[in-house]
Amino acid sequence: MTFTFIKQIKKRVFFLALIGVVVLLPIVMLLIMKMAWKMTPGFSLNVAYVDKTDDSEERQAHQAFYWVLHNQQIKKADGELYDKTTDYYGVFPDANGGHRFNDFDQFTAEELDALSHELDVLMFADTYGVYADQPETGGVGRLYGGLSSNDVALFRNMKQAGKTVIAEFNVLQAPTSRVNRRKFQEEAGIQWTGWSGKYFASLDRDSELLPGWAIASYKQNYEKDWNFRGAGIILVHEDGRIVVLSEQDDLETAKPQIKTFAYGINQLELPRLQEFPYWFDVMEYDDSMNHAISAYQLELTEQGKMQLSQAGIPDRFPAVLMQQEQDFSFYYLCGDFSSEPVSMSTSRFKGVHHFGSILKGRKGIFGENEFFYRFYLPFMRNVLKQHNQVES
Repeated sequence: MTFTFIKQIKKRVFFLALIGVVVLLPIVMLLIMKMAWKMTPGFSLNVAYVDKTDDSEERQAHQAFYWVLHNQQIKKADGELYDKTTDYYGVFPDANGGHRFNDFDQFTAEELDALSHELDVLMFADTYGVYADQPETGGVGRLYGGLSSNDVALFRNMKQAGKTVIAEFNVLQAPTSRVNRRKFQEEAGIQWTGWSGKYFASLDRDSELLPGWAIASYKQNYEKDWNFRGAGIILVHEDGRIVVLSEQDDLETAKPQIKTFAYGINQLELPRLQEFPYWFDVMEYDDSMNHAISAYQLELTEQGKMQLSQAGIPDRFPAVLMQQEQDFSFYYLCGDFSSEPVSMSTSRFKGVHHFGSILKGRKGIFGENEFFYRFYLPFMRNVLKQHNQVES
């Protein structure tokens, strides 16, 4: 009887200890990761981030880039961390529920030249702009947006000063003028084909994620009803053309794959393969100035290959382009890489990217933020560190 009682006590103690370990271990690990982050020395970089679109209270579109700045302890000259709601150029909310603008258009040529020497990194994140309803026409009019002539001038000055410039998907698209697009493309050695595309989990007509303009554009182009089902990719041209690739008929693999080459794998710690579910643009480039770090690959059936061939779209095109000459570095991200809604609250834990699946729930190998943790974070981390090493 006594032996049985002791055995039961031992079992209870064991299970209580096990529960304690299960509960306390994650807390201890988080405390260690927090302390490790606080002890990370970090460094200062003068960064100019340009967003002419998002002036929401949360600044959701800023979070990926500023998460990296916080996590890597990259600070302003005064030693403070960057604030995603104030430390940028572009559109801001005003006190009356409207907008105010603070960008490079207010700078003189001399001030732009001086700024290019003060800055370390210039990031053109989003120039789509701000729009408002026009009651008199029943349409929507642009209030602000597009790559300006001063933006292009600053880019040129940054290049001459040997600094780092990063530009992301949509800076070359409307409402950027064709003149400024041409000037930027000539300086960067890249060219947009006019085509953009995106993966959609469902092409069903009643899907909430499917944009209504796609159905209308398809009917106008082909004089056919929209009868697609399942996942697929929609490609649209700025002149109104549209190509729809369905997983049922045209795609071997529905999501575009990013394939990274040796430099990206070895120097930037990027994965060899990565799915990409967001908007991308189909780019061309001058290979005497740039080289592709990564490329999109569309896995097509014979029917899919025929569709792209007829539209003049390749099945493989750049995902990340890089230009380096002396101290100057330029990177063009051929997609909406900053879209992942990563939480800023996790940025102050060192090594947190290893626990993405725990923090965000399992939706892929590393959770909902798989692209951010596997691709965006190592890319930005290494590009920013490389600039700091050059400056040092």
